[in-house]
Amino acid sequence: MDPAADSQTPRPGRLAGAEHRFLKGYAPLALAGIAVVAVIAVFPSRAEDQPGSGTLRAGDLGQSASGWNTSVKPCPGNRPQVPGDSYSPPCFVFRGDNGGETSQGVSADEITVTYRRTAEPNVLNLLAALLGIKFNETPQDFERTMAGLVEYFNENFEFYGRRMKLEVFDGKGTLAGELTGGGQETATNDGLKAGSELEAFADITGVTQPYSEALVKQKVIAFGAPYLSREWFTKRRPFAWSLASDCSVVAETASTYGLRRLVGKPAIFAGGVLKDRPRKIAVISPTNPEYQQCTRAGLKVLEDAGEEPALVSDYVLDIGRIPSQAKSIAAQIVSRGITTISSFSDPLMMLSLTQELQSQGLEPEWTIGGVAFLDADLIGQGLAKKTDQWKRSFGLSPLGEQMPAKESPGYKAFKSVRPDEEPSQIVDVFYYQLYQLALGIQMAGPDLTPENFETGMFSYPVATGPGGTWDYFAGSYTPIIDAREIWWDPKKTSPFNGERGSYASTNERYREEEIPEGQPKVLGR
Repeated sequence: MDPAADSQTPRPGRLAGAEHRFLKGYAPLALAGIAVVAVIAVFPSRAEDQPGSGTLRAGDLGQSASGWNTSVKPCPGNRPQVPGDSYSPPCFVFRGDNGGETSQGVSADEITVTYRRTAEPNVLNLLAALLGIKFNETPQDFERTMAGLVEYFNENFEFYGRRMKLEVFDGKGTLAGELTGGGQETATNDGLKAGSELEAFADITGVTQPYSEALVKQKVIAFGAPYLSREWFTKRRPFAWSLASDCSVVAETASTYGLRRLVGKPAIFAGGVLKDRPRKIAVISPTNPEYQQCTRAGLKVLEDAGEEPALVSDYVLDIGRIPSQAKSIAAQIVSRGITTISSFSDPLMMLSLTQELQSQGLEPEWTIGGVAFLDADLIGQGLAKKTDQWKRSFGLSPLGEQMPAKESPGYKAFKSVRPDEEPSQIVDVFYYQLYQLALGIQMAGPDLTPENFETGMFSYPVATGPGGTWDYFAGSYTPIIDAREIWWDPKKTSPFNGERGSYASTNERYREEEIPEGQPKVLGR
C-alpha cells in the first residue's frame, strides 16, 4: 500500500502535534547528541530534489512505507518484532524482491552505515577531562560496541534481505573544533568521504552541526544533530534526525514548566539572602542563530502568557572566552537581583557561572531544561565537585531513570550477540542511537530510500518504555514526548559509575500539557 500523501507541511510556529511532545530527546539514547551542545554542537531520478523539498508524507500507522500488503504483511497476531522490547516496531513478514539498489548505499544485500573516527574518542571523554571526572574509554571500546550492536539489529529487525554494514573511517575533523564554531572545511571533507567515496546510506556519528550539514549535502541520512532548531530540521528533511530534542520544543516546554511551577512564586530552593524572595528568572543561551531561534520560541510562550524573564542573556560559544563572559553574566544576575537561573548553556559556561556566583556568596536556584548533558550524572558530578551551587538544581529531563549497567537494554542487546565481551560503559548511547536507524529501515519497507525512511518513521506507532514515550509524528525528527522532574542529590550513588552524586526523581513523566501547577516537589520538599 502506498503511503497516503499529506499535504500539510510544518508550520513556522509549533509543529502539528508539538503541543503533545515534551522534550523529544531521551538522554540514554541521546547522550552523544546532547553532549555536542554541552561544549558548543541516490538515484538520478531524485538528484534534483534538495534537502527540505518534496512532499511530506505521513504513512499509515504501523505499516511499512513500501511493499505493504504485497511483499510485506503483518506477522500473525500482530506481535512486536522483538518480544519484550517496549519500543519494538510491529513484526513484519517479507516475501519477495527488495528491489536491489534502491538508493545510495543500498544494495540487495547491504546497507552502508558510516562511523567517523575522530581524534577525540567521544564528546563524553572530552567533557569528563574538562570537568575533572574519570571516564577512561577508548575509540576501540566504542567501535567494538557499535559493531556488536549492528550485529544485534541485523539479527533481530526486518531489513528485507539486507544487513547493515558498518564502515569506520578516519575523519579529518575534530569534535573540539566543530563544537566551538569551527571545523567546517574538514567536516565537509569528511562528509564527502562518507557520501561520495564510501557511498553511505546513513551515518551514525553526525553529532556536530558542521558534520551533520556536510552529510546532508551528500544526501546521507545523518543521526545526532545537536539540539538544533525546528527550522533547521525541516530545511534538511528527510536526511537530518536526532535523539537530542529540537531546541524549539525544549525551550517551549521549559517555558510551560516555568509558568506552571515557578513564575509568581517564592524562590523556596534558593539560599542565603535570595531564599523565599519572589522569583526573578534569568534565561541564558548561546548566540548561535539556531539556538536563538529556540530562545525566541520559548520567550514567545512566556509572552503569550503575559510574562517575561527579568534577564535574557547570551554568550558566544568560544571556550577561551567563557570565563570572561561568565563574569559579565554574573554581574547582570547580581544587579538584577536574580533568584532563579534557567540556563540552556553548555557545562563549561555553567561551571564558570557557578564559580562566579559562589565567589560572591550568592545561592540562586538552578533550573535544568534537559539539554547540554546537564541532566546526566557524569556532568552533574563535575559541577557539584567544583562548588556547592548544584545542590539547588532541579528541573526537567527526558532521561529515563539510570539503570544498573548490566540491566540496561543496550547491555543486554550487546551480550546477546557477544556474550564473551563487555561493551562500553555508554553502550546505551550507541544502542538507542542505532535503534532509530534500524527502526527507520524496517518501517521504510523493501524500497529503502530517504523518503521512504521518513514516511516509515512517521508510521511508527507511539510506544512507551523505560525512557519515556516515543512519537515520530509527521514533521518530527526527534522522538521523545515526555520527561520527568529531577533534582540533584549529592548523597545518592550513581548507577552510571558508582560515584556519589546522582539525579533523583519521582519517576513520574509528563507531557507538556500534563505539567502540574504549583511549586516543584523536589529537593526533599
